[in-house]
Amino acid sequence: MVELAKPYEIYEWRDGETREFTILRYEEGELEIHPRNGREAKTVSVIRVHVPPEEKPEFPHYWDLTSARLVAQLKGILPGIRALPIKITVTAIGTAPRTHFSVSRVPERPA
Repeated sequence: MVELAKPYEIYEWRDGETREFTILRYEEGELEIHPRNGREAKTVSVIRVHVPPEEKPEFPHYWDLTSARLVAQLKGILPGIRALPIKITVTAIGTAPRTHFSVSRVPERPA
């Protein structure tokens, strides 16, 4: 995989937080993270979601999503999308490094 260009904008989730993203486009790649607790740096998979300036007024207008569980879910959803933009809602359940995520499209499509 390709290393994504800097600057990085890693989204840090809080337990129980729900966030809606309007995804204009996305990129898959990897980046090197340096854990705050002094552990060795490591390379992780990342999905960078580009959002409208109304959702993130500060530059850059994207978020880097790095949780392995969330990245795996998004890799199962995003490539099947025929047209962007789309909206998704993500809810974090638990705290890092064991956070789980609930991901759904907005509005959800009928079954």
